[in-house]
Amino acid sequence: MTEHEVTEQARAVLVRRLKVDPSTITPETNIEDLGVDSLDLVTLAGEFEEVFSIAIPTKEIMKIRTFGDIVGQLSSKVGAAA
Repeated sequence: MTEHEVTEQARAVLVRRLKVDPSTITPETNIEDLGVDSLDLVTLAGEFEEVFSIAIPTKEIMKIRTFGDIVGQLSSKVGAAA
């Protein structure tokens, strides 16, 4: 899976879950600006784990601040190629 594929799948999860315009989600987008609080983040992490068949430790979930952080975490877990 490429990093682009990871990005698009992660964006699709956010769009579906948060009902946001996909064009507003860039690597620099702060997740708080999308209305995501810590509970939402844990819920989203569970969905990412299911979609990507990975596990994300809670300590890593709590470090996420931007959409770029999400893509970075997911890419490292699935071994995405650039």
